[in-house]
Amino acid sequence: MKKNNSSNPGPKDMSISNGKRIVFSVVLIAIPILIILMLEFGLRIFNYGNDLSLFVKSENYPGYMEVNRDINLRYFTKFNNTSPTDDIFLAEKPDSCYRIFVFGGSTTRGFPYQAGTSFPRILYYRLQDAFPHKRIEVINLSASAINSFSYIDMIDEVLDCKPDAILVYGGHNEYYGALGVGSVENGGNARWIKKLRLKFCKLRTFQLVQNFIIRATSVFSGASEKADATLMERIVKNKDIPINSDQFNEGVVQFDKNMTELVAKAKRKNIPVILSELVSNLKDQAPLYSNSDDKNSQATEVYNKAKSSEEQGNFTEAKNLYYQAKDVDVVRFRAPEALNDVIHKISQKYQLPVVPMKRYFENASEDGLIGDKLMIDHLHPTIDGYFVMADAFFNTMKEQKFITATWDQSKIKQPSYYRNNWGFTELDSLIGGLNIQSLKAGWPFRPVTELNTFLESYRYTSYVDSMAFSYLTKKERHIEDEHIKLAQHYAEQGFNNKAFDEYYSLIKLHPYIGDLYYDAIRYLIPQERYSEALDLLLSAPNIEYDYYYYYMSGTLRLKLNQVSQAISDLEYSYKNIAKDDNPAKILAPLFWAYREAGETKKMQETLEKIRKYIPNFGEGKQISGEKKIVKTITYDEIFENARRLMQNGDYSKAEKLLSTANEVKETATADKLIGIVYILKKQYDKAFDFCLRSYQLDPKDSENLINLFNLYLMKSNIGEAERILYELRQLNVDTEKINQLEKLLSKKRESTK
Repeated sequence: MKKNNSSNPGPKDMSISNGKRIVFSVVLIAIPILIILMLEFGLRIFNYGNDLSLFVKSENYPGYMEVNRDINLRYFTKFNNTSPTDDIFLAEKPDSCYRIFVFGGSTTRGFPYQAGTSFPRILYYRLQDAFPHKRIEVINLSASAINSFSYIDMIDEVLDCKPDAILVYGGHNEYYGALGVGSVENGGNARWIKKLRLKFCKLRTFQLVQNFIIRATSVFSGASEKADATLMERIVKNKDIPINSDQFNEGVVQFDKNMTELVAKAKRKNIPVILSELVSNLKDQAPLYSNSDDKNSQATEVYNKAKSSEEQGNFTEAKNLYYQAKDVDVVRFRAPEALNDVIHKISQKYQLPVVPMKRYFENASEDGLIGDKLMIDHLHPTIDGYFVMADAFFNTMKEQKFITATWDQSKIKQPSYYRNNWGFTELDSLIGGLNIQSLKAGWPFRPVTELNTFLESYRYTSYVDSMAFSYLTKKERHIEDEHIKLAQHYAEQGFNNKAFDEYYSLIKLHPYIGDLYYDAIRYLIPQERYSEALDLLLSAPNIEYDYYYYYMSGTLRLKLNQVSQAISDLEYSYKNIAKDDNPAKILAPLFWAYREAGETKKMQETLEKIRKYIPNFGEGKQISGEKKIVKTITYDEIFENARRLMQNGDYSKAEKLLSTANEVKETATADKLIGIVYILKKQYDKAFDFCLRSYQLDPKDSENLINLFNLYLMKSNIGEAERILYELRQLNVDTEKINQLEKLLSKKRESTK
């Protein structure tokens, strides 16, 4: 009989209740999250990694935000030589402010020049002039080699900053730019992976892991980069992307989805967006060198047909063929027309304005064929091209009634005004030219097998050229230092006009640095360009309204006979003068202002104050308040009379009249006319002296520049003649006249060999 074991306990029940299982799972998940959070917190405490916020508080301008200098670390892991602009904007947006953000790549950045000649900067000045009672802010978010993935990564932070409009000129980098389908900075094979990476890259923990992987890869990888490779070559993974291939279509889809996302987000916040068509060099850019030129034979064939049609005068056919050649070029640095189709599709879907950039460039190009006149390489505009771009955006905003429904036409200046009065110097031009020459010395403009020896073989030909080359090749040099050094060089030679131009270039590059305005004005005053100096001072958008500002304003207004306002400014300056400064420098012009106003009592009181610092002030000068009444004749009448005498062959009387006028106040026009008198009298050395003096007072008088050009040729000074001819080209002098001067220069070169 079996023993009953029912009283013995059975096997222990090891099952876990559902509640405990959930708690266990939560703890299991929470522990690694907690560890990551603690690591993230610790890394931030010890300042590891980079703050990759799009905007940070400005250290130099309290109350302002600026574009983070490290922002491109979000998009690049292998390159660190792309950078954003220095644009700033108010942290607290006032009601009178109209704020614009601009997305784009290197073209929007202003390459190959500085950001001071980019179309967003030109647009800013045009809009500010058109709306003087508003504060216009144009923040340029572009950088070389970024594309639509960067735009959608930035858009949320942009929308948080209360924009009034968003402008986009981008698409050329969809294939080879950061996160592009054919880029070494690919970021993953799927769009969602790339977007996830962009979210995580702001975490210091992610940066730690990423840096570890990069260093480990560099240690164990045997691959080495071409030492002479340009950024264009280094960033490309797949050199050949044929039209309608899988990768080609991926690029189009990527652009479509990203731009649609950007527009949709802006629309939800009721922020208007302007998209722009993309333009490229068609006529003067042959198909680029591919990895296998056999794959690009079709593009070469179509391009040659386009050239043939152009030579035969069939310009419409040539244009269509040039566009086709660009599209079938397997090297995807120029955006295909498929991306322009996407831009128009999105604009129709969301009812957006599109800048007809192709039409603007075609209208400004000979025979409607976009080439080297407006494009300095395959897709970056020349300086003239950047002004065309700004004009296109400006007119589109006006037509679409941005900012206000009605624009005051009297406030709108002609585009040529900005082109002819911009801060763009010979140094800027040479740096841009050297950038392009260096770029074109490598792939894809030359076969990948050829070495890029541009830097080793280049020989500069002038002082300014040497500065441009040094800036390009030495990383520790800054463009600001080069302009200032060159300004000092010009000033030492007596060329205050050129010294001013260097500072004016810096003002266009850094419009918010107040000291640049004071330094520039310092070179205008010796030229007696007082009105221009005052306008420049008043235009400074972020200058400190301290005693020195009102001292400068007061002294300039006194020179311009704005006596009442001069007194007001100088009195304010004197009351608020810095403790360690000399009051006499303010009291002296204030004394003369009181004298001009006939305020004898205040004049005498001020004189007593001045003589505490300058005991002999005013001795030997008439300092009473009495004024002599003299009959005056305008300078225009003097010049008109002088020209009439010259036409009648009475050169001596003309010279005497002009010389008498110069004794009262030397002017550029009087010096120019005296120079012409001496040319007519065939006294060329004297003519040269007066033409040079006229040039120093007014470097933009084309008539005098032409005379000076011819006089330099007579002296066989070809270098200076070339420089003057360059300046004439910048003034948009008649093309036929420029051609005549070029022929004269060419003949002189031949005769001196």
